[in-house]
Amino acid sequence: MDVDQIVFVFMIVLLAGFVQGLTSFGFALISVPLLVKLIPMQQAVPVVVVLSLMTNIAVLYSCRQHVRMKQIWPLLIASLIAAPFGTYALLYVSASALKLGAGLLVAVVSMLMLSDKSFPLGRMAYVPIGAVSGFLNGSISMSGPPVALFLTNQGADKMTFRANITAYGLILNIITVGTYVYEGLLNEASMQTIGWAVPAMIIGVLIGIKAVGRFNERLFKTIALWLILVTGIWTAINGIIG
Repeated sequence: MDVDQIVFVFMIVLLAGFVQGLTSFGFALISVPLLVKLIPMQQAVPVVVVLSLMTNIAVLYSCRQHVRMKQIWPLLIASLIAAPFGTYALLYVSASALKLGAGLLVAVVSMLMLSDKSFPLGRMAYVPIGAVSGFLNGSISMSGPPVALFLTNQGADKMTFRANITAYGLILNIITVGTYVYEGLLNEASMQTIGWAVPAMIIGVLIGIKAVGRFNERLFKTIALWLILVTGIWTAINGIIG
C-alpha cells in the first residue's frame, strides 16, 4: 500500500471505530463500502471482520455487566450455522450482487422502523434473523443490521442493546475468522492492512465509548436507525455501480 492508501485506510477505520464504540455496531457498515474502493472485496471483508473482532472486545469490556446471553443464544446458533455459507458466497458470488441485496434489505427494514412500525416477532423469528446475520457476516461482514433491528424492535434499553449485540458479534466474528483462515482469505496483504488500521480502530472506539453517555435512549435509537438506513442505501448504490 502507498502512503495515500494508508492515510485513507486510517481515516476510514477511525470513523468506523467511533461509530462502533458509540452504537456497538456499524463498523463494517461504514468501512466496507469505503475500503472496497481501495482494496479488493475478498481482502477488505476479512480485514474488517478481524478489526470488528477487536472492537467488540473493547466495547464488551465497557458494558459486560449488561450482557443477557439468554436473549441472544438462539440468534447465535442460527448464525454460526449460516456463517460458513456466507464465506462460500464471498468466494464465489458477485460482490456487487451481495452488496445490492444486503443494502436493499437493510434500508427497507430500517425505514419501516423509523416510521415507528413495530413487528410482533416470536421465538421463531430468532432462527431466520440469526441465519441472515451469520450469512451476511461471512459474505460482506455486515452481521449487525439484522440483529440491531431485531433488538431495537424488542425494546432493549441502550446498555443491554450495546452489550448483547457486542457479545453476539464477538462470538460470531471468532467463528467467521476461523472460516477465513481455513479458506486462506487471511493472507499477507490482509494482515498488513490490519496492522496499519489497528491504531485508528483503537482511537475511534475509545472516543465512541466516551461519547455514549451524552445520548438519551430515544436519541440513541434514532441515531442507530438512521445509521442503518444511510449505510444500507450506500451499500446498495455500491452494488449497483459495481
